[in-house]
Amino acid sequence: MPLFKSLAIAFCLLLSLPTFAELKAGDRFPDIEFTDQFDKKHKINNQDKLLLISFDKKVSEQVHEFLSTQEKDFLSKHNARYIADISGMPSLISKMFALPKMRDYTYTLLLIKDKVLAERLSPSEDKLLVFRLENGNIQEIKFISPSKVALAFSKP
Repeated sequence: MPLFKSLAIAFCLLLSLPTFAELKAGDRFPDIEFTDQFDKKHKINNQDKLLLISFDKKVSEQVHEFLSTQEKDFLSKHNARYIADISGMPSLISKMFALPKMRDYTYTLLLIKDKVLAERLSPSEDKLLVFRLENGNIQEIKFISPSKVALAFSKP
């Protein structure tokens, strides 16, 4: 019974999160806990300045191609986080193939594993969602072509 109660509470909290379509400049970024490719928990904090979120495999591949050519601490030097939605991936595939491959990445990859959360984040296929933050508050939200990911790291 405690597990069911915990799941019910977590589900209610997810439903109370605003969708990213409702978020605007000046809003606080939602308090969401992500796990990385090593199953370590992360939250977006006041030091984070840039969030990149991909909801599509092709977008993720292009972002990975860029990040894999950068220094190991590139994201942290830019106070940036990269988040990928893998909620649509079958569990067996993610556990046996995708996650082991992701563990070889030179950067930390935060993951969206929950389909409900992914849907609430207003995904856009073939675009990279970019948030610019200041002290946890959203300064800018935009969708960009993944081929322009390097430009996201230039100062606005």
